[in-house]
Amino acid sequence: NDPQNQWIFCPSIPGAIAGLALFSIITLAHFVQAFMYRKRFCWVICMATSWEIASFVFRVLGARDPRNELYNTGSQILVILAPLWVNAFAYMVMGRMVYYWLPSKSVWNIKARKLTKIFVWFDVFTFLVQLGGGGMLSSDDASSVSLGMKIYMAGIGIQQACLLLFVILIIRFHRDVRKVGLARPTSWKPQLYTLYVVLTLISIRIIFRLVEFSSGIEGYIPSHEGFFYALEATPMILATGAFAIIHPGRSLTGPESEFTK
Repeated sequence: NDPQNQWIFCPSIPGAIAGLALFSIITLAHFVQAFMYRKRFCWVICMATSWEIASFVFRVLGARDPRNELYNTGSQILVILAPLWVNAFAYMVMGRMVYYWLPSKSVWNIKARKLTKIFVWFDVFTFLVQLGGGGMLSSDDASSVSLGMKIYMAGIGIQQACLLLFVILIIRFHRDVRKVGLARPTSWKPQLYTLYVVLTLISIRIIFRLVEFSSGIEGYIPSHEGFFYALEATPMILATGAFAIIHPGRSLTGPESEFTK
């Protein structure tokens, strides 16, 4: 009931601390394995989890000082943008899998390196769209907030469309690798199935965000924090955790596991 409260619910301090702790553990695991397996591109997933950590730090601070606008805005922007780093990482992993296991190093005549670049640039575009929309959600002007929601929803809609197209390419890769996959010291199966799981989790999170904002910024779902933890935080913890458990460095080994210059 405090008119100066920047949150439309009472942020849970235990929930925020739990999220902070889990993402901190996952981030540490990713940094260690990035150095262990010497995979430079893993800085991308480290960025994802680091942004999640920062978001939950702001959430803890916001729970203690709910009148501070910076804490609310920082938490909100970081948590809606961090998953795009996970998207980009999935695209990079898939491109390297195509390069590593398929003799043609391509899917539907799209070379692995080009495939990765196309989807990463799509990700950059959706990042900018969502950043623009997300930044307007903290405005005091109702029309700006409404416009920001529409822009943000358009951004995550594009993100989901890209994911669906990407899944089609993954299915094609799955078919090709079963038929003509190169013999390597490691199996493609654990990493591929991890990608399926991660993309499913990201899709759950996107659908949640679309439903959440379709009812307005002060609707039932946005004003009840439990939905955030169940359908935003949990999918991202599981997705980044899955990449930490089935790390690409374990299956992508040897000189051809990275793009040559």
